[in-house]
Amino acid sequence: MTTPVPTENARGGEELVKQGWTKQFLASGSRLQEASASYASIGLEVHLEPAQAKDLACSECQPPQPSATVEGWYLIYTRPRPEAECAGRQDEDLW
Repeated sequence: MTTPVPTENARGGEELVKQGWTKQFLASGSRLQEASASYASIGLEVHLEPAQAKDLACSECQPPQPSATVEGWYLIYTRPRPEAECAGRQDEDLW
């Protein structure tokens, strides 16, 4: 599984989008592991950002500060792998 980014190194959605990342969804626990592995298995790069209170849909669930991180929850971002990495994949020789 992709290692989550430490909170102090979080970059923010706008910067990630500028770098070609696409926000997928918010997850935690086994769902986070499953989704990360699935995206990686189809050849995408996976990046995990710590979720903040403002990322939650439920306003009742949010901590008092919208910028506070929500422990155990991450936003999953994906982007296509650079061509050089894709070209060397062994499993593409199946066809």
